[in-house]
Amino acid sequence: MPLNRRVLLGATGPIALGGLLAGAGCFSGGEGESDRLTIAMALAPAAGLSPHSDDAFLLARWAVAETLVGLETDGTATPRLAADWTRIDDTTWEFTLRDDVVFHDGTALDAETAARSLNAAAEAAAVPRVIDGVGLTAEATGKHTLAVATAAPDPVLPQRLSSPQLAVLAAAAFEGETADSAVVNPVGHATGPFRITEATTTGAAMERHDDYWGEPAAMDGFDADYVPDAATRVAALRSGEADVIEAVPYAQIETLDAERLQDAPTARTVSFYLNTAAGPLAEPAMRAAVAAAIDPAPIVDDIYEGRADAPAGLFGPALAWAADHRAHELPAPAEVDGQTLTIATYSNRAELPETLTVLASQLEAAGFTVETEVRDYNDIEPDMLAGAFDAVLMSRSVVQDSGDPYTYLDSDFTSDGGFNVSQLADAAVDEAVAAIALAEGDRRAAALDAEAAVLATGAVVPVAHERLVVGVSERVANVASDPRELEIITAETTLE
Repeated sequence: MPLNRRVLLGATGPIALGGLLAGAGCFSGGEGESDRLTIAMALAPAAGLSPHSDDAFLLARWAVAETLVGLETDGTATPRLAADWTRIDDTTWEFTLRDDVVFHDGTALDAETAARSLNAAAEAAAVPRVIDGVGLTAEATGKHTLAVATAAPDPVLPQRLSSPQLAVLAAAAFEGETADSAVVNPVGHATGPFRITEATTTGAAMERHDDYWGEPAAMDGFDADYVPDAATRVAALRSGEADVIEAVPYAQIETLDAERLQDAPTARTVSFYLNTAAGPLAEPAMRAAVAAAIDPAPIVDDIYEGRADAPAGLFGPALAWAADHRAHELPAPAEVDGQTLTIATYSNRAELPETLTVLASQLEAAGFTVETEVRDYNDIEPDMLAGAFDAVLMSRSVVQDSGDPYTYLDSDFTSDGGFNVSQLADAAVDEAVAAIALAEGDRRAAALDAEAAVLATGAVVPVAHERLVVGVSERVANVASDPRELEIITAETTLE
């Protein structure tokens, strides 16, 4: 029988919840129903809605910004702003753009504009992780054709260009003299079915883009509010202040009517990333001791209320091709004798602080001394990437950036990876990940080989495979349930 939540939370000392209750958000519609849809977002922008940051995912979920390429549910690249493309040599692809796309500011999409957007991302102060290290350059070869090149052959370049962080914006979005992400302004300069008309520190307002190249939006517009506190989001759905809420906390699922929930499998894995470069966990045998101490069962069964799957590896059951996981071995665990570990997570996903508490208890039972830290994601991310903690608990979509496992493995676990929280530098892992890019045909077998190589280092311990739970009021229809979590509000979304 799984332990109840109160027992789990009382299993260790208190966690500093940081910003969990701060910045609850300000609802645009006031109390009760309004004639506009309101969506409560779990994360607030960290970089002024720059597409070169994780703010890009807000722009995608609002159907504001678009990319050259889209993705089918199986990860296959599909036309979007680019009508088609072809590989013209080992390192270069040519894309043909649609000729009927108008930006929100009334200017027309052409190859020069698309190239400017891609080059700005590649030259940004913080290069989007999906293209970090690939040496991407873009050049117009005609009014509606552009060549996109990489430093080395890259079979997944079209899939990379589906990342919201490579959204195509009008020339006016780049009026600053540098490509620094701080000066990129998507407001009024994107191509989606909705355009941003107002952006503040508490939310944004969207209106229908009447010159949209595709099917026009069904709604006149909607509002988005930033509500990092999960309990506040749920209360807003109940009261009618919000019509759609992101990331319904598992602990409160039973308090909502089942018909108000959209529950779908997602390629999101909760994992414990261990610092391989400094501190006690720089020793592989000590990482093996951490792995041996962790029992995911009470986390999956209680914190996730049975709405998550026990970890089978980095890639969960939402990815059917990943079922054939390769075997891997860790070294014999080292003897634990009170070594101090500082472990951290962020407060924006309600289950993570609770899960960190359970992990702390399990590690203490194994003989470690544990210190915990919880902060808002935007605040804690720089320290995570700098290796400031011995271990970090994260919820990570393993195919979000490009729909392809290669980009996740490359960014998170290779020596030059742009999102290498584990600080991993392992020649065998680098070789295995590089082999994915060189594999002919279906490269997923190579991805599973690389997964095993990563797990054998002990740099990461999978804890659970999540499901996507979105709250939707009875007056809303056609809210997307996207395994990659890139779509929520779409042109088809309607408000009764």
